[in-house]
Amino acid sequence: MLGTAHIAGKVYTWSFGWPAEASARQDQPVHFAIGPTRFELPLNLIATAFQKRQALGGDAEFATLRLNLDWSPGKSDDGDKGWKYPAKIQVDLESNPGRESLRARLDPFYRRLARGGEKRGPAGLKVLTLSARRAPATDIIAYDPTVQNGFIVRCRKDSSSGKARCHRAIVFASGLELRYSFDQSLLPDWRRLDADVVASIEGYQIK
Repeated sequence: MLGTAHIAGKVYTWSFGWPAEASARQDQPVHFAIGPTRFELPLNLIATAFQKRQALGGDAEFATLRLNLDWSPGKSDDGDKGWKYPAKIQVDLESNPGRESLRARLDPFYRRLARGGEKRGPAGLKVLTLSARRAPATDIIAYDPTVQNGFIVRCRKDSSSGKARCHRAIVFASGLELRYSFDQSLLPDWRRLDADVVASIEGYQIK
């Protein structure tokens, strides 16, 4: 349990796969490295069967790794009850030192592209609309104006599904890049969500 929210791995049932995978408990811990950062986490957090098999090989090394997390938001910062069931959070981990952050591109790039200036967003965020003029706001930047190099996401609506997802990237001092995406309706809970995802990934690191 992380504060008022909870992050847990999906539980998978497999009817096929390599013998090692078929006999493995889905909650058993696996050890691996992403660049110089080493991890120990439950097997069932790993998103793909292929990467699960790699992790079961012992001391695996990944260039990138995808995880699926369930997050229970509880009560939102805006006073709503939030979702009544766990939200699906997709996480990608990669060793990527030196990559320019989205926040670094905010002033020189995205502010020039935005139409209509800054607007108020949920829970203290500011919003820039990147969609074409006179078009629906299907592409936005939302960020925390109170903290330098703080929270920032880009949210885009998929024209086929009609669903909007937000994408967040964080680079740690080790060069590990954490990218995660979530449904745009969770933006009012951005503080709790961001803190919980970061705390969860940091908790699985082997110090």
